[in-house]
Amino acid sequence: MYKNSKAKKKSPGVDKEITEGGYSSARVYNFKGPEEPNLTDFPSDVLQRIFSYLPYSDLFTSSLVCRMFRDNATVPVLWKKFPIPADEITQDDGLDRLLSVLKLPRFRTMQHLDLNRVFMAMAKKKKGGKNRPVLAVHSPDDEAKFLEVLEIASNLPLTWLNLSYNDLPSVFVSSPQFLSRLILKIPHVDLFATCRGQGTSSDFIGNVLGNLTEASALHTVDLGGCDLDTLPIYLVTKLNYLTNVALEGAFMTMEQARAFLVDMAKGSKIKKFDIGCELIVDKDTYSDVLENLDPDLVATALNNLEHVVYNKLKDAKGDCCDFPPDLHLSRFLQVMGRNTKLKKVEMEENNFFHVAPEVVAKAFNNLEHLEMKPNPFNTSAQIVATLELMAQKTRLKYVLFEYEDLSWLNPGLVARAVVQVEQVDMKCSLSRAHVNAILREIGASSRIRRLNLRDNDVSKVPAHVRDSAVKMLRREGGVVKLKQKGKKLYLKC
Repeated sequence: MYKNSKAKKKSPGVDKEITEGGYSSARVYNFKGPEEPNLTDFPSDVLQRIFSYLPYSDLFTSSLVCRMFRDNATVPVLWKKFPIPADEITQDDGLDRLLSVLKLPRFRTMQHLDLNRVFMAMAKKKKGGKNRPVLAVHSPDDEAKFLEVLEIASNLPLTWLNLSYNDLPSVFVSSPQFLSRLILKIPHVDLFATCRGQGTSSDFIGNVLGNLTEASALHTVDLGGCDLDTLPIYLVTKLNYLTNVALEGAFMTMEQARAFLVDMAKGSKIKKFDIGCELIVDKDTYSDVLENLDPDLVATALNNLEHVVYNKLKDAKGDCCDFPPDLHLSRFLQVMGRNTKLKKVEMEENNFFHVAPEVVAKAFNNLEHLEMKPNPFNTSAQIVATLELMAQKTRLKYVLFEYEDLSWLNPGLVARAVVQVEQVDMKCSLSRAHVNAILREIGASSRIRRLNLRDNDVSKVPAHVRDSAVKMLRREGGVVKLKQKGKKLYLKC
């Protein structure tokens, strides 16, 4: 539908209604038998319930069959999560076309809206044979149209709005209070790279934080890639009013970061803090700003949250032992093993090599959610220590094993560890010995309720062992299914 030289994938449901009125003029022939039901005889609520199970491409096709199908297939409730390809529409046909689409009646209860890159803050200009990013220059007409797009968005019952990479500073200059009200009334807003680079201003972010209160609907914000270093410290600390904060690749001063973490350590509403793989950059040194702070402060603050994403060594090359000991990581894990509010961490891209196995084991077993994935910076001793403690005492409720090969681990150790966790997902190939050991270990004292062995065959396990394990897993509402495929048998939840 929105074609260009690269033949982008067509997006259903937004073009033909504008040009054809929303349904085909072709005749519809009904070849029903004497007792065959006709969909057009169904009540509207039943027809809409049927349409609710269709993918959007089929839903759009259904709207072209006849007037009755059109009326029922275009009710707003069926389109509230349709991913309008706003970037594609704008690139191919401009903001006028996007406005026409957003004004369609079917989208008046839209909940998710991705306006990423429809009013770019940066453009690419060819210089010296290369495309280089430069500040985009927008006409007053384009700015007025983008503002109209935002006005439409402000009247939708949105729960998520993506404004990333847009030139919001220029909109803020013309309509400062409107932009803040829009952002603060939506629970989840992405603002990645909306104020980045020389010549941009973060004033609109300051205005949003300045008007942020406990009564604001906004609870999740992505400020990754933004230059925050010009904001007053007291506004940066107000990020602790939110529930989920992402700051991947943001620029801050050390003073801002320290004040932010001090308040976080005292008591923050933040549950998930996402630093991702691009670190928070110290504006003065261009290094990881958290690495420049006191390790005890960082460890205490991060352990006062529920979920942390912090990967320092993404795409790092070299032998793990060649990297210096990570003192901040070591201190963080020590605190996590003793007293933490954390339930989940995503930190597999970190250098655990120099951390003592017992420290890693205590930290990981003090969580509720653990994903054990291949990591060249983990040692076998750390993995074994984690499983040994898991078999004895653990707070874990969910564990995912994503290793290609567990044959080097003792089957009995794996089994004793696995059965002490409520939900286990074995996304790895297991030997017959490992499968047999796990199912034999499931008994009255086991905590496990859900076990997914994925593509590991359990047909070779003695029937009485397998049946006993299934019976124990199903007690107290546990979920487990045995699926036969040829001669193989699989146990899944």
